[in-house]
Amino acid sequence: MAGSRRTDLALTALCALVAAIGLWNVAHYPPGRSYDAPDNIPYADKLIPGLHLPVGSAYHLPAGAGSYYTPPGYYAVAGTADWIAGGIGVGDRHRAGMAVNVLFLLGSVLLVARIARELWPGHERIALGAGAFVAFLPVATIAATMFHPESLSFFCSTLALWAGVRSFSDRRFVWALGVALGAGQLVRAFALWTVAVTVIAFLVARRFRDLIPVLAVALLIPLPWYIHQTVKYGSPLFPRPVTPLAQTATGKPKPLWDRQPAAFFVAPGIPQIVTAPYVPHFANRFWPELYAGVWGDWLGVWTWNHGPATPVPSAAERHRLQVQSVVGILPTLLAIVGWIALLAGSLRTPSRLAVALLPAVGLLGLLYFTVSYPVPDGDTIKATYLLTTAASWALGFGYALDRLRGRAWIGLAALLAVGAIAELPFLIY
Repeated sequence: MAGSRRTDLALTALCALVAAIGLWNVAHYPPGRSYDAPDNIPYADKLIPGLHLPVGSAYHLPAGAGSYYTPPGYYAVAGTADWIAGGIGVGDRHRAGMAVNVLFLLGSVLLVARIARELWPGHERIALGAGAFVAFLPVATIAATMFHPESLSFFCSTLALWAGVRSFSDRRFVWALGVALGAGQLVRAFALWTVAVTVIAFLVARRFRDLIPVLAVALLIPLPWYIHQTVKYGSPLFPRPVTPLAQTATGKPKPLWDRQPAAFFVAPGIPQIVTAPYVPHFANRFWPELYAGVWGDWLGVWTWNHGPATPVPSAAERHRLQVQSVVGILPTLLAIVGWIALLAGSLRTPSRLAVALLPAVGLLGLLYFTVSYPVPDGDTIKATYLLTTAASWALGFGYALDRLRGRAWIGLAALLAVGAIAELPFLIY
C-alpha cells in the first residue's frame, strides 16, 4: 500500500507537470503552425455550429478542405470548445481546441498507469515508468499542443487497451471497449490498428461471444462516416489517388514492392540522426526520420520554424535537436527491449496480447501507408501517425525498468533523470 501511495503521489506530480507545460504551450504556440492547420481549423469552424463537412476531392481541394478524408470526431470536440470560447470572448478562440488535447494527454498518462496496474499488480515501478514515458515523450507533448486530432486518437486507443484488459476480469467492460474502438475510428483511421489487435487477442483467448458485441459497437459508431465517404468519394478510409512516385511513366500504379528504394527500409541515417536531425537530412528514410520525429523536430514545426526564410535551424536550435536525439536513445532502447520481452510472454497471458501486438501492427500499418503513398520529402513519415501505439511502448519501457535490480537500476534511473531534466527546455515552447 505504501508503494502504491508513493506511486500515486508521483503520478499526481507528473500530471501537474504535464498540465502546466501543456497549458503554457497552448497559450504561446501559434495555432497556425500546427500540422495541416489551414485545413484543420476551417474543418472545426464549419462543423460547429454549422454541421458542414469539408468538401474536396482527390484532384481538387478548395481552401481549407485538405482534411476531407479525416473523420470528424476531433473537429466536433475542438469546434465546440472554440465556439464556447468565442461566445465568452476568449481572445484567440482556436486555442480552446488546442487546450482539449492537454486533457487527452493527461487522460492517456493515467490510463497507461492503470493498464500497468491491471496487468502487473504490485509492480508499481511499471506503472510509474509507463506514465513518465508518456509524460516526457516529445511527440506526445507536441501533438497535445497542436490543433490536430492525434492526441484524441492516442487517448481513444489507450482507453480501448485499458477497457480490453479490464474486460478479462469484468465482462461489463466489453461494451466500453466497443465504444472506445468505435470512437477512435471517428477520429483517425489509424485507430483500426487497435481494432485489429483487439480482435486477435479475443480470438486467441477464445472469447468469441464477447467479440461479437465489441465488433458490433465498434462498427456501428463510425458506420455513418464510412457510408458518407464511400458514397461521396468511393472509399471509406483514404480516398486519395496514388502519388506520382507510385506511378509508372504511363500513369499506371506501380506494385508496392517497387514504390520505395531499398534505402527507405534500411538506411540508419548515421551520423546525421545525431549531428543533423532535421529536414532535409535522411528524407524519406523510414527509421531515422521516424526517430527524429518522435524525439525531436525533424519537420521544423516546434523548436524551429522551417520555411523559405529559415531552411535550416540556427546553431542554438541545432544544439537542442542534437541533445534531443541523444536523450532519446536510452528510453527507446528500453522500450524496444521491454516490448520484445512483453511480446514473447503474451501468448501465455492473453490479457496482455493486444498491448504487446499493437507496436508491431502499428509499424506495419505505417510502413504500408508510406509505401503506398511515397513522397520525395518523406512528409508521410510523421511520428504523430504512430502515437496511437505509444501506450504499448510506454508499458514496454516500464516493463524493462521493472526487470532491473541493484546498481543497474540505480545507474539507469539516474541517466533517465538527467535526460528528463535535459529534455524539459525542449518540451516548453
